[in-house]
Amino acid sequence: MFDDSNHLSLSYSWGLLNLDEWTRAWYNQALAAKFICPPYQPESGTIKRLWEYFNAGLSPTEAAQAYFGRKH
Repeated sequence: MFDDSNHLSLSYSWGLLNLDEWTRAWYNQALAAKFICPPYQPESGTIKRLWEYFNAGLSPTEAAQAYFGRKH
């Protein structure tokens, strides 16, 4: 169903409780999956969506897939 999901690493520290660390992990996952290239500057809408993913309890990997993965 998600063709790109095999490119994402599911290993990250589940102890990431603050938004700053979580966002850095999300950025690294998106880079590893080649969803983005540095220097990447997210727009304000992206930042709001990331905050919502964080509050919903998604891992950085899940959030990268949800944001950049293929939509239905």
